[in-house]
Amino acid sequence: MENNSQLKNKYVLVTGASSGIGWQIAKDFLAEGAIVGAHYYGDKAGAQDLLKYAGEGQCQIFEADFSKSENVLRLWEEFISWSKGRIDVLVNNAGEASQPQPLEELSEEAWDKTFQVNLKAPFLLGRKALSLMSKQQFGRIINISSIGVKFGGSPTTIHYSASKAALEAVTKSLAKAGAPFNVLVNAIRPGVTNTPFYKKIGREDL
Repeated sequence: MENNSQLKNKYVLVTGASSGIGWQIAKDFLAEGAIVGAHYYGDKAGAQDLLKYAGEGQCQIFEADFSKSENVLRLWEEFISWSKGRIDVLVNNAGEASQPQPLEELSEEAWDKTFQVNLKAPFLLGRKALSLMSKQQFGRIINISSIGVKFGGSPTTIHYSASKAALEAVTKSLAKAGAPFNVLVNAIRPGVTNTPFYKKIGREDL
């Protein structure tokens, strides 16, 4: 059956696409005929698993450690080189809740790393994408937030919820900047989802 989706042949970058919500987002974009750049860090096999759902040249995987800004910017340049200067959709999904600890034991290092991955990386990518999308007069940026922004995180993941709240503030500012150029920017707050991420931070009572 011919794919008449509005997403067909759109260039999409999904961060944190090797497992969980990001993997499913990337897979669904592929099913709609989009051309997907799938970012991963650590789990190369998970990212490569997306390739079996892609046609020839429809998916490319990219590795980057978002705890370092230079790697975020390198990922952007690699994606733009692959897409020949085009991006239609950016999904900032990659997330971190570094070293969940009781409040009094939470280190500054864990706080800084979580904000780097959850806030600064999406800001850097979003700013780059917005600049290019504005010239194209079209674009969509989707930031994956958390229900923890509404209800507050657990005492061991205050840094995660705080970073996601900040991400939503950035989302609103980018939306105002992008609206005149047909660039729509939104945040999604998934509820608790049974993914490897939640197991990583020690949640068993899903």
